[in-house]
This record gives sequence, C-alpha cells and structure tokens, in this order.
Amino acid sequence: MKMAAAAATKSRRLRVLLRAEGPLRSQLATLLARAGYEVVAAAEDADAVLAEEESGFAEMREHSRRALLTPREIEILDGIGQGLTNKMIARRLQISLHTVKFHVESVFRKLGVRSRAEAVARALERQRREEIEL
Repeated sequence: MKMAAAAATKSRRLRVLLRAEGPLRSQLATLLARAGYEVVAAAEDADAVLAEEESGFAEMREHSRRALLTPREIEILDGIGQGLTNKMIARRLQISLHTVKFHVESVFRKLGVRSRAEAVARALERQRREEIEL
C-alpha cells in the first residue's frame, strides 16, 4: 500500500495554467514542461495559475486563485485532516519528519492559518466554495 501511494505521488504532476501571451508563453510552457509540470488550458484543470501582469509576473489576488497547494501539500493536509501526527504522516508518505514539518508550515502559510484545525477548516471551506462555483 505504501508503494502504491508513493507511485501515485510520483505520477501526479502539478498542473499549471499559464496566462501569458506571445513568445514568452511558449518559452515558459517549455520550461514548465521540462521541470515536470503539466501545462493545462483551463482553470478548472489547474492546481496553480501563473499569470502575467503589465509589470511582469506577480501573485494573483486570493479570489482569482484556484488552488495553491502542491500535490504533496494536499497529501500532508489530508493526513492532518485524518488526525495523524507529523511522524505518522512521514511514515505513511515515506518521507522525513523534517520534510513533513516543512510542508505543514507551507500549508499553514498558504492557507493563512495558525493551527491544524484551522487548516482543515479552511480547506473544507475552499472545497465547498469551489463546488458551488463549478
């Protein structure tokens, strides 16, 4: 079972919607593909959005972002939601405890929360919002 989870994680690639025009778009799409990301054409298929503004690439406002978490961060958040400790998550995903702590901090920062309970609540809130918008 652990091997299947590891294989599924390796096969999942971050899907990126690229909002840029002209030769820059082509160059960025090539770089993203070489880095192992999948460039998608529709926002509903994207895990993240890379958007060009007049002053260059910048972070999009919260309401216009679809998803911020990487596939690994989603796995970490799932473990948190199941009530697992960092050590249990590390064992399940076959990664180090330090790596889990790094991802937990990243999830907290991206979701704007300070606790595990807040992280799960925010994720559920976003999930409900996305289901309603679809």
